[in-house]
Amino acid sequence: MKHFFSVLLLFGSCLSFSQNETDLYRYSHTGFQGTARFEAMGGAFGALGADLSSSQVNPAGYGRYSNSTAGFSFYGGNSSNKALFKGVETQANNGLGGIANATFVLVSDDSEKGKGILYSQLGGGYNRVENFRNTFRYTGQQYESLLDEFAAQAYLYYPEELSTYFPFSSNLAYETGTIQYNPGSTSYTSLLNSGDMIHDRTVSNIGGINEFFLSYSVNYLNKLYFGANWGFRKIRYLEEYTHQETLTNTSGTPLRSFDYTYNLTSKGQGSNLKIGVIYLVSEAFRLGLAIHTPTFYKMQETWSASMTATYADSTSSTNPSLIPEGNYHYRMRNPGKIIASAAYVFGTRGCLDVDVELMDYRQAHFRTTNDAGYTPYNYIYENNVADTVFKTATNLHVGAEFIPFSGFFVRGGFAMIGQAFKNSTAYPMSADYYFSGGIGIRTKKFSADISYKQRLCERNYSAFYNSNASINNRLGIATLTANFFF
Repeated sequence: MKHFFSVLLLFGSCLSFSQNETDLYRYSHTGFQGTARFEAMGGAFGALGADLSSSQVNPAGYGRYSNSTAGFSFYGGNSSNKALFKGVETQANNGLGGIANATFVLVSDDSEKGKGILYSQLGGGYNRVENFRNTFRYTGQQYESLLDEFAAQAYLYYPEELSTYFPFSSNLAYETGTIQYNPGSTSYTSLLNSGDMIHDRTVSNIGGINEFFLSYSVNYLNKLYFGANWGFRKIRYLEEYTHQETLTNTSGTPLRSFDYTYNLTSKGQGSNLKIGVIYLVSEAFRLGLAIHTPTFYKMQETWSASMTATYADSTSSTNPSLIPEGNYHYRMRNPGKIIASAAYVFGTRGCLDVDVELMDYRQAHFRTTNDAGYTPYNYIYENNVADTVFKTATNLHVGAEFIPFSGFFVRGGFAMIGQAFKNSTAYPMSADYYFSGGIGIRTKKFSADISYKQRLCERNYSAFYNSNASINNRLGIATLTANFFF
């Protein structure tokens, strides 16, 4: 299985050959993305409905439609990261863009059947659930080196064993000569001296989580609305990082610098079910409740690594034909959600919605592969760690819409995606905070909306023991939506 370094929280893992809590967190921790109206109102639609993205929150929201609707949304923006490492601040930017959603709702008038069901709705389409595209870089000077980790990892192993037990790390260092074997003590030492190293690491991620869904809902006497949504999700995550270290003092060693590169590709498919209800206490006051089941995935991963060392008079690189490559299949369960919502509609002047989500990250677990081509693995240790470090997170979404005059809308929203880890010292990271707003126009046959949201969050990135960088991320996304009514 794959190889990562230390506990990297959001961006990496540890010197082991297994999936860990970082992977569970990455694929479980999602924000909100959809129509411009949905984005502008902070994703708060659990008791309002009647938006093409509302089925993501509460499938009963489609029950509020009395006319068929189709629409699509595009988004674009930028992810900016400021990294602080050993007092040096480095900034990196990454452009974003694509299709946020393309969905439809087909409405059937069932009022003549006389059973209390006035309308039923069949919906479906595509939603972008999460975007992984992100790049950050840090640089700075410190004494501790990645080579120290490789040397310590190889302790008590003979050189001929390294390609079996540590093909993606210590063996690469040994083959390029940056660590050397000491037969008398079965230990390894690096070619470093007592000086500092200048570290330069760039981490690039691309991919995302997409969902294709089908939804069915009903309107009972314009008072009670039920809905169910089946979603099929696809994960695609690619990570590449390059770690470079350059000696500040070359006395007593021929080594000048080295580069270590790691690549990971993860793909998966999974499904979940969402069910929900909306109840109109009065025409103005509305309550919503939705339950999302866990998502069950089948995952496939491939990974590789290489290394180059530069000496005073030569260069040593991993032989292209000997670059180690790994692959593994496994299964994964991501946590479900319970969402309680309340909304108030101010006649024809606007509305307010508040959604509170409870999400127990301890439900996130790995399961052994059921692919006969791969050796089973029980994941007992990894799942026990997940049970220990995760907790139930509370997510909050608040959205408001104001109608200054007929056909024109002004919107604003706020969202907080809560902390998933119990120990903020061992896993130093903030909650994710979103601030959003937008405007829209609507006629009898068409509506157009535009929104902008900004996410603020902080993460800690640990490349290896005692090598930590603080990452401050700002994500800005603009979304444009066109809806057609028929």
